[in-house]
Amino acid sequence: MAKSSEVGLLDRVQSFAAIAAPTTLATALLFYFGYVATLTRYRYFGVDLGALDLSTAELLLLGTEVIFPPLATLLLLVMAGLLAHRAVRALHRSRHKRVTKVVAVVLMVSGAVAFGRAVVGVLFLSVSRHETPGLTAVCLGLGLPLIAYGLWVYRGPTPARRRSPSEALLLTALTGMVVLGLFWATNIFAGGYGRGRAVEEAGELHNRPVVLLDLTQPLYLPDNVPGVHQFALPAEQGHPFRVRCQGLRLLTEAGGRLFLVPERWEGGARTVVVPYDSEVRVQFLPGANP
Repeated sequence: MAKSSEVGLLDRVQSFAAIAAPTTLATALLFYFGYVATLTRYRYFGVDLGALDLSTAELLLLGTEVIFPPLATLLLLVMAGLLAHRAVRALHRSRHKRVTKVVAVVLMVSGAVAFGRAVVGVLFLSVSRHETPGLTAVCLGLGLPLIAYGLWVYRGPTPARRRSPSEALLLTALTGMVVLGLFWATNIFAGGYGRGRAVEEAGELHNRPVVLLDLTQPLYLPDNVPGVHQFALPAEQGHPFRVRCQGLRLLTEAGGRLFLVPERWEGGARTVVVPYDSEVRVQFLPGANP
């Protein structure tokens, strides 16, 4: 009876691990890619991500936004790969040996070129910095697997048998290369996505809420900040506010602070951080309609 209970408990633990492990991995990936995208997005405005103090839930939501395009692309590639594999197996069954050999050689040559390009991109940073984003990562993930698949096509299907330890190790290494390439490419995409969002936001700041600040002392801003004006308020007994600043737009709010930017983000522009406290009075006005 005790042995039966132990077996049942073990089955439950294994079932939980089968569900929890993929869920934990997916959560970690969403968090990481959300972090990368948000880091590059706000770095464009000169804001360190640590200053925003975003919650884990917020970063997970941002990661969900980033992960959809790479995931959709991956699914399309998987479907295309499965269709191509079925076509290759059909070639083997049809006994078109010459066509099969040509396909195998093309795959191996393509894999060798891709892997060589990946090695160049890894060894020479000047190449990877100025390439099409993600090219080195994609070549690294596809190079060796294409060579191995080309060899399999050239040799033809073999009778079903148990893989030797060396074959299992080779398959694991090839799978690891694919995963590494995918992770690297998605990481590059997340950074590019964050920068793209920042550029888009910088071009549409006029649609963001206008912020009027009443302050006890003026903000020390450059005189040439476009659209931002500060002027003295009438002195009234009983209220501490002496200066009004207008023309700033709300970038985001986090940690009890407002992150404000001028309406036109140009060279030399800066982000102003204003805390919620007794030395500031905040008014919001709607921005222009999109």
